[in-house]
Amino acid sequence: MVKTEKHKNDRKDKMQKMGQFRTLFFYEMKKISQRKNTWITFGALLVLFLGLIAGRQLASTYIDGEFLETKKEGFAIDRENGLVLSGRKLDDTLFTEVKNAYALAADKDIKYFLTKEYQSSVRPYSGIYDIIRLTSELSSVTEENFYAAREAALKESQDDYKLSEAEKEYWRGKEKKVAKPFTYQYADAYSYLDSMNGIYMVLLMVSFMLAICMSNVFTEEHGRKTDQLILCTRLGRKQTYLAKILAGSVFSFVTGLLFLAIVTVGAFISFGIEGFSAMLQLIAPNYSYPMTLGQVFFVMAGIHLLACILTGVFAMVLSEITKSSIGTMATVVAILFLARLIPVPPDWRLLQAVNFFPINMLKLDAGFTDMRLLSIFGLKFTSWQFVPFLYIFLIVLLFFTGKKVYCRFQVQGR
Repeated sequence: MVKTEKHKNDRKDKMQKMGQFRTLFFYEMKKISQRKNTWITFGALLVLFLGLIAGRQLASTYIDGEFLETKKEGFAIDRENGLVLSGRKLDDTLFTEVKNAYALAADKDIKYFLTKEYQSSVRPYSGIYDIIRLTSELSSVTEENFYAAREAALKESQDDYKLSEAEKEYWRGKEKKVAKPFTYQYADAYSYLDSMNGIYMVLLMVSFMLAICMSNVFTEEHGRKTDQLILCTRLGRKQTYLAKILAGSVFSFVTGLLFLAIVTVGAFISFGIEGFSAMLQLIAPNYSYPMTLGQVFFVMAGIHLLACILTGVFAMVLSEITKSSIGTMATVVAILFLARLIPVPPDWRLLQAVNFFPINMLKLDAGFTDMRLLSIFGLKFTSWQFVPFLYIFLIVLLFFTGKKVYCRFQVQGR
């Protein structure tokens, strides 16, 4: 009887503490969302992304000063042309059609783009032309030399990375699974989202926002001299810290997801929803992993969301360590620029970690298609397979580091 009563009291006390923690969590969320700098940066990003989408739809194309079409009309025409060619193999038959079509435009001036002949006979093959010129010259392209040129480029890339024989064997195995000849599919939306204009740009802009918004989560109480009161709350330092970190992480995740959704919907409005199953090699021919552009999008989206949480947690923990919001913002921005701007030779394996930075990992021709493998317990991982585990590890490491600093902090005499 006594044990039952004690069990009920313990359960009641536990439920009460959970309710108090929930209240504290939502209070921290409210504080973050109601700050002026949050609304200003959020509003600026919202205007930026919506403006880019609107501009893409409302702008017009001019050739030598003469109106050709609105961007919206151009997207619709390219989509219709692309869908007609979708399912065609990149073989001699299609290459011959493209060469014959573009021969009509040879030695013509720029106003030829305004003619009906160009629009009906040449433009429909522009998507195939863009793929051909990634590896070959249009005038001499054949099925044989197109794939031979790609194979030579693959070997050159492997040599640049100074891959081991085991790594080369891994990629040879992946290359066997890439169907040839390639099958063309219209996929402008996914090509856009997987490029620097899509998820990459979202992460870059959101990272700036999180650097501003998350740097005040802990420093605010130090700056306002309310830390002594907050550190003596009923729930204690550990629960207070957990509420702050959890609120900041949720805010970072939701912010990254929201702006990613806006850009994704905008791309689908402009270019259509087709192309999920289009092969990656249509836009990244020198990469052997058998993936579709839709799969790349989901992998990048997952990395992006983890990177948002990592950036938010890093900013919060750094601000608690330094007790400076300005210093934290400057550090996050400096890391973004340095990670992107410092050139790293591909054969410097010790500096491969530079490509693990989110801003490099979400660049298709940089970190994402880095051919160097990581071997862990005998298993081989590509960069994009490894970084989700790395980001989760870093988030956990930062969490416990910040917890230790926060819980050991003592309010000094003022």
